[in-house]
Amino acid sequence: MNADHAKLRRRVLFVLRGKLGDTVTCFATVRAYAGAFPGDDVTLLVRASYAPLFRGEQGIRVVGFSSRVAMFAKLALMRWLEPPFDALLVLLGAGPPILRLSRMVRAGRKIFHDGRYPDVYPEWPETPPAHMQFEPAWRTARIYAPELAPPQWSCIPNLAARRRPGRVIGIAPISDEPRRTMSPEVVHALISALAKRHAGYAIHVLVNIDDDEAKPLLAAGLPAGVRFRNSPTLQAMVDELSVLDHLHSTDTGIYHLAAAMGVPLTTYFGPTQPWKNGFPAQPDLMRIRLAALGGDHCEEKGCQRPACLEMAVAGHISARIESDIGGTPAGCLLRQHSRQALKPVTADSAPTSVPVH
Repeated sequence: MNADHAKLRRRVLFVLRGKLGDTVTCFATVRAYAGAFPGDDVTLLVRASYAPLFRGEQGIRVVGFSSRVAMFAKLALMRWLEPPFDALLVLLGAGPPILRLSRMVRAGRKIFHDGRYPDVYPEWPETPPAHMQFEPAWRTARIYAPELAPPQWSCIPNLAARRRPGRVIGIAPISDEPRRTMSPEVVHALISALAKRHAGYAIHVLVNIDDDEAKPLLAAGLPAGVRFRNSPTLQAMVDELSVLDHLHSTDTGIYHLAAAMGVPLTTYFGPTQPWKNGFPAQPDLMRIRLAALGGDHCEEKGCQRPACLEMAVAGHISARIESDIGGTPAGCLLRQHSRQALKPVTADSAPTSVPVH
């Protein structure tokens, strides 16, 4: 912190309005800002369901909203009872609510994570096309605080302090997209490998039984001694993650939450990019993907059977899983490679990151 800043006590409002994984990732910038400038009054506006994850974080006031109406009601109360903010920084979110938010919040500067709303957010960062997931949020904050260093890993300290590993290995196989969800066959193969690798440990498969993507796995059942752990709420999920010695996960919001809690992770990537969906120095994280896919991103969002994900798991645990490339969409990246070329997998403890300037 420089001498000029030390004389000031700035009021800063950060806004995160998105899904779990993106919210946790962007929070790293809020955490970094509060740590770098402890003299500032930092407020975080975030969905009410996610707010408990961040309450108790030093130097951050958390305001949760359950709906648009609730969000605008709280903003109106701030406008009436509190002095103006020095800066409004929208790190995540878009659409009409974000436009209206700008008009309701009194702030000396209004900064958005890209340039789509120049009339109401006259400042935004220039983010390169090839960027890591956390970068737009950090670059937005750096418009206001140029000396802010990029976060090197994701961490929510108050959640990390709750960890009490209990000789339990977790599997998080479900995503909100079929193309990132492990099939029952893949989950069973992974269970078999982990049972041998971690003899004497319990194995928990983390699901929300109300998710449509979980239904095939629930119908298939689990081997004897392995348990489903239902987590219908985020609080329940945090409780489940806190007892794990290690989590094997697909690329989903649970992966990002577990990383921020300090849970050692092995994450399997199919269509998405390992280098992008993380941080430069995230500890205890192993990223697994087919070597042939490199850093490419698959655009086939309608894929119903992710052969790329299945092959990545199979290659990592040396299991035989029948994956039918012929059933994948026409634009599937796997079709560009021979069957032999699709056998090797990469296992990286740190992503092949793009430079952050």
